[in-house]
Amino acid sequence: MRYALISVSDKTGCEVIAAELASRGYGILSTSSTANYLRERGIAVLEVSDLTGFPEIMDGRVKTLHPRIHAGILANRDIPAHMQSLEEHGISPIDVVIVNLYPFAETVAKASSDHAWIIENIDIGGPSLLRAAAKNYNHVTVVTDPADYQDALTALDRGGEEALRFREYLARKVFSLTSAYDANITGYFATRLDEGKLPTHLNLSLIQTRKLRYGENPHQAGALYESGKSYFEVLHGKEMSYTNYMDVDSAFRGIRLFDEPTVIIYKHCNPCGVGSGKTLADAYKRALGTDTASPYGGIVVVNRQLDLETARLINEVFTEIIIAPAYADGVLDFLRKKKDRRLIAYQESALKSPAGKLQVRSLLNSYLAQEWDNVTEMPSDWKVVTRRQPTDDELKALRFAWNCVAIMSSNAIAITGADQALGLGMGQTSRIDSTEIALRKAGKFGHDLRGAVCASDGYFPFRDSVEELEPYGIKAIIQPGGSKGDSEVVNACDELGIAMIFTGVRHFKH
Repeated sequence: MRYALISVSDKTGCEVIAAELASRGYGILSTSSTANYLRERGIAVLEVSDLTGFPEIMDGRVKTLHPRIHAGILANRDIPAHMQSLEEHGISPIDVVIVNLYPFAETVAKASSDHAWIIENIDIGGPSLLRAAAKNYNHVTVVTDPADYQDALTALDRGGEEALRFREYLARKVFSLTSAYDANITGYFATRLDEGKLPTHLNLSLIQTRKLRYGENPHQAGALYESGKSYFEVLHGKEMSYTNYMDVDSAFRGIRLFDEPTVIIYKHCNPCGVGSGKTLADAYKRALGTDTASPYGGIVVVNRQLDLETARLINEVFTEIIIAPAYADGVLDFLRKKKDRRLIAYQESALKSPAGKLQVRSLLNSYLAQEWDNVTEMPSDWKVVTRRQPTDDELKALRFAWNCVAIMSSNAIAITGADQALGLGMGQTSRIDSTEIALRKAGKFGHDLRGAVCASDGYFPFRDSVEELEPYGIKAIIQPGGSKGDSEVVNACDELGIAMIFTGVRHFKH
């Protein structure tokens, strides 16, 4: 008898391929859970424990780790001595191995998972089976992905060199999978044991989950790589591009900083409108009001279920992508009338605790890694450094402005009220340039800045920006502090009756 071993955590389509293999003369071998699943669907199965004569023990920790299984997989069919050993020991060849792994990354991501349960979801037998089968790909077909089931059957039927090349492709997928799986486990332990430290070894084993049309420009190839299940889903629209993924990621990093109903409009990874309100519709009107020109072709992200009133407002402006944690009844049907516009739903819990604790950037011949810049400081950590104290209303606005400036490219200046960005300047080589841009844009869109506040992602090196802001009626500024020119800047504020806060933390982003 030749066997196909099927032992899967994700049982999608396994009954179909099991039936097809059985019709081709394969005996179906399975572990208890998969065996029960297949029997319930009318497929004859031999359990691994019946073949080996040894029961599953230790709550399933040991079930496929047996010579009858691994010898049946690893025997090189072209070496007579290997085949003689199988015959002497009464071992049948296992020509097909269909295995996927315990969902370790998904288990870690669940808030209900404790350490003991996470450890139980470290698969031992699965990777061993996969590695054995992949090593012997010349003779064994190994499948980890339900998407490959039909092609694997076609290759089995066809045989020859083309089938061998496909088996080698499947083997490569195995080693990519097990490498990424181990990297996830390493990352989990690193978060427990290396708190506050960067790892001594950085594992970047990821799986290509989507080939993109191109990268940032048409002459650059591009693809998406992931280490686990994505925390967002594209519900409608054309394929996401490289720059779309970058913009969406920026949107997630921004929207998670706001607790009130909030809308942020993004262009090129930077906000061009930010608004909060009692309702999403109010928030959207404020976000759009920041800059009524730039949102064309932009991305809108919200932090509440998207209602029909807000959806209608968004629909009035050409919008590439709409991102919401959920959509009210009828909203998706309304928005799907524009076939190319992408509609995305996301898991709010994932935004509060990113799976990856490091931000990694490639250089020409190496990599840089750093902790994520999480805006966690509270007003209680801030220090008023001027004679004038900010009012309660100004403090509320300063918190809003600080969140806005933390998600902008440096040098960044955000001029805001308590619930609306009024002028945003970013990405300049000098802070005074960003200040002037923020003021000019606020004027262009008719914003009265009397009573507004200003946030700077990095320190003011000179008093020029303060002097530029004062004539517009801005009476409170928040910045990190830490410049040699701090005393000069603070003196300028005291002279002009402006309150200034040092946060002690900067949010500078290249």
